[in-house]
Amino acid sequence: MRLFIATLGTETSTFASFPTGIEDFKAQLWNEGDIGAEPTSPWSAPAQRWLAAGRAEGWEVVESLHAFASPAGVTVKSAYEEMRERILGDLAAAGPVDAVLMFLHGAMIAEGYDDCEGNLVSRMRAQVGDATRIGIELDLHAHIDGTLVGAADIIVIYKTYPHIDHSERADDLFALMKRTLAGEIDPKMALFDCKTMGLFPTTMEGPMPAFAQSLTDGEGQGKILSLSLNHGFPWADVPLAGAKMLAVADGDMGAAEAAAKDYGERFYRIRAEAMLPFTPFDEAIEEAKIKGDKPLLIADTSDQTGSGAPGDTTHVLRAFVEAGIRNAAIAPLWDPSAVGICFKVDVGARLKLRIGGKFEPHSGPPFDADAEVLFLKRDAYQDHLPGERIAIGDVAVVRVEGIEILMTTHRTNLYTLSLLTLHGISFEDKQVVSIKNLYKHKDLFVENTRRQLFVATPGTSNPDWTALPFERLPRPMWPLDPDPLGLDG
Repeated sequence: MRLFIATLGTETSTFASFPTGIEDFKAQLWNEGDIGAEPTSPWSAPAQRWLAAGRAEGWEVVESLHAFASPAGVTVKSAYEEMRERILGDLAAAGPVDAVLMFLHGAMIAEGYDDCEGNLVSRMRAQVGDATRIGIELDLHAHIDGTLVGAADIIVIYKTYPHIDHSERADDLFALMKRTLAGEIDPKMALFDCKTMGLFPTTMEGPMPAFAQSLTDGEGQGKILSLSLNHGFPWADVPLAGAKMLAVADGDMGAAEAAAKDYGERFYRIRAEAMLPFTPFDEAIEEAKIKGDKPLLIADTSDQTGSGAPGDTTHVLRAFVEAGIRNAAIAPLWDPSAVGICFKVDVGARLKLRIGGKFEPHSGPPFDADAEVLFLKRDAYQDHLPGERIAIGDVAVVRVEGIEILMTTHRTNLYTLSLLTLHGISFEDKQVVSIKNLYKHKDLFVENTRRQLFVATPGTSNPDWTALPFERLPRPMWPLDPDPLGLDG
């Protein structure tokens, strides 16, 4: 067997004003055909699994480009087309292949392309014909419609949010492709539109953990091969947005359609209870003034880079200072220029520093402060899953009026407490800690905080869906519309 593998992805916010270019991909993952040499990360791991599994089967594995960028605004047209043509060109040069496996995000939007994944895979299908099998792994914050489903043979989507199962889903896709190539199964895919948007965590409390487990339990029952809930990415104003249920059945489209509808309606019925709750900013600051036996955690959700926001607003810092909160920490804040200045003056220096608020219209205003440089590190990282690391560039930690601020040169979220502990910030002794995250941190802080608040600060990724200027979103769509499927009664 001959297997072709590639990676291409970014998560696009149409409400972010700064574009995504080639250099943004090169800053996170850019590998031109040797993915095994890359450090293992959430973006390199799927292709690494396929490379190892293919070789273990004795297959010839042909690699193409592996590229992934941090979430941001719309990708530059020329950048997308360059990467697309690189992958298609490598595939043509490879000659006949039995299968293609690709890790794509699913919510990549470029100038002139609402659906980069559908565009890429459709062109790939036209190039290789029907005999070559195409398998795709997607992030669950994807956009899907019949274009991608019609062009691929098998699609497998993450089941967890926070995303901790990218490697397991890569293994699932490989196993299904192996069985398909052996003639054991004939995958048929069906999609059900849940007409829902939002954020639906699958860990800890609420109904989503049981629903996610029901998907796993349903696989292998009867003719069902795979079940995936595509949550959709809510900060994208495109016609194919929204949550959809995907089912893959063995040789039976009717079984796939019935399963997609069944599980899609099950999700729809729990959607309101499953939605991540948010706390008004002013209420969060009032609670932050209270000293407790454990720190309060504030998630600055509107400026977290995982949704395409810049990650450099100073609204929380300003609110802490104005409220008289001093024993606090804020991390991570993206500010390459401030980090560079800190490296020039070195640890121990005291200086006037303009912090944050620099990159785009949603960033402002900056915060001007008397700062003390506490910690510096080049080529820093944070740990993720066992064996995985997230590169975060250079790091500078400064203290402003008792508040410790961790600044980076790469845009990032907090994935583990190592973001703090590896860079000189203690957590347990703080009154309050604010992180620029949405939800991926939730499980980390269950035992060591007195409460976790998800706060809608001013910023690019406002979770108040009614406040976003949607123009192209398909309607009706919950929660903008009360009951699009008519099942609440």
